[in-house]
Amino acid sequence: CGSGGTARAAAFALQRMGAKRVIIFNRTASRAQVLAQEFGFEVCDDIRSLASLSELHVVVDTLPGSAGFELPDGLLPRCRPIVFEAAYLPRRTSLVRQALAAGCEIVEGVEMLFEQGCAQCEIWTGAAAPRAQIAAALLRALFRKGSDH
Repeated sequence: CGSGGTARAAAFALQRMGAKRVIIFNRTASRAQVLAQEFGFEVCDDIRSLASLSELHVVVDTLPGSAGFELPDGLLPRCRPIVFEAAYLPRRTSLVRQALAAGCEIVEGVEMLFEQGCAQCEIWTGAAAPRAQIAAALLRALFRKGSDH
């Protein structure tokens, strides 16, 4: 879901991993079409149409956390895909709450941000990233006491 820079990176990764079928949804259908054409994927014009899928292995949501995006009722509990949520604020987006209730495995945005930061540190410095220090700093910066995240 989505068609910006993070969605483009996800589409690139899915293509490189050999994903057989990728369906792109965006609130602006024309943007989804452009991204789908770039990678040879399909476009979903109406999110409700996904309810009829017999299989769904992975969901990647790159919409802002405030978008309130959810998948059609019944799809997540039936298919139990791995859900990648790129947004990290709020930590529990509508999709993450829906996926948790369905028993899906979830990769949260804060996890993706952490791994991206560690990889960048290693690329820039040529040394192993101080993962514990990066994790502590990230958690301090994002999830302070009294925060609603």
